Amino acid sequence: MENEEDRIYAGDDLRNMPFQTEDIAYKAEEMVRCGKCSRVNSPARLKCLYCGGELDVPHEKHALVRPNLRRLENWEKGFNLIYAPGSTDEKKLDQAEAAKLLHLDTRILQKVIEAGAALPIARAESEKEAEIVSRKLEEYGLTAKIVSDEALAAETPPTRLRGLEFDGEKLVAVYFNADEVAEIRSDDLALIVSGAVFERKTESIEKRKKGENKILDASETASDEILIDIYTRQDGNGFRIPTKGFDFSCLGVEKGITAAENMKKLVAALQKFAPDAKFAGDYLTVREILCFIWENEQRKDSQGLKRHGFGQFDFSNVATSSNLQQFTKYSRLQWQIL
Repeated sequence: MENEEDRIYAGDDLRNMPFQTEDIAYKAEEMVRCGKCSRVNSPARLKCLYCGGELDVPHEKHALVRPNLRRLENWEKGFNLIYAPGSTDEKKLDQAEAAKLLHLDTRILQKVIEAGAALPIARAESEKEAEIVSRKLEEYGLTAKIVSDEALAAETPPTRLRGLEFDGEKLVAVYFNADEVAEIRSDDLALIVSGAVFERKTESIEKRKKGENKILDASETASDEILIDIYTRQDGNGFRIPTKGFDFSCLGVEKGITAAENMKKLVAALQKFAPDAKFAGDYLTVREILCFIWENEQRKDSQGLKRHGFGQFDFSNVATSSNLQQFTKYSRLQWQIL
């Protein structure tokens, strides 16, 4: 039988409940109507709850919006929020709230600030979301520039070169596998970017049986290549100098034995040719930070059936990991912020 002291008196509970003294609901005039399905939505949303269409949130209601930065896939086109170094307002800086807004670990945001370079801190699904996040970041003491994935165009690499010729105040860029050249004046060469691309391939043999995959054998290969990108003041596509397949005869008597040595000497020669050009050579230093927003490209390709052992055929796959698109984004970003 229930004891007297164990009984719950609803009357006492109701009397002790706190009163709600403020209206937590949105007013009718604050609601936003979807232009696609005509239903009303909370002003805190950027997409319609019912049809998923983008809401036309008036500027005066942007303060009510709660951005929800989801992680975009590499193939999706978004808008990058780029930290502007040197613009941090120390008096207003609230690193914890800024990191929370960006869905970043506070330590990662701290690394970005300490790096003192223009680095991505988030990717937004729409330009409007990026603008709202940028304004909220300013409230927390941070300034961010918005650069679209379309502007970075990582899927379209710079024009590959097979040679250069230094001709006084003119640089002749010789295209790879094409009978074309481009002439660049020393005062028109605006940017030199150096970095490296790392690629890892894993080939595996799998046996597929009753819905299960069992790896029978695997082999891994890795490669790396130093790259130099150069940009003129008018062309944001740029030119790319690879280590492989490039003629270093332009170095003359300074030409070294190894390709890595020649790439360093080529950077020095370009800087001497265009002393006013900006040089960005910190890619390898900031690469770890870049990976939090611009992940390495991962791809898995099926090679079909392959002989494995005597009279046996199993499925072969090749998984590839590369930072090529990441480096291209970083390189193009340097031109965007000139």
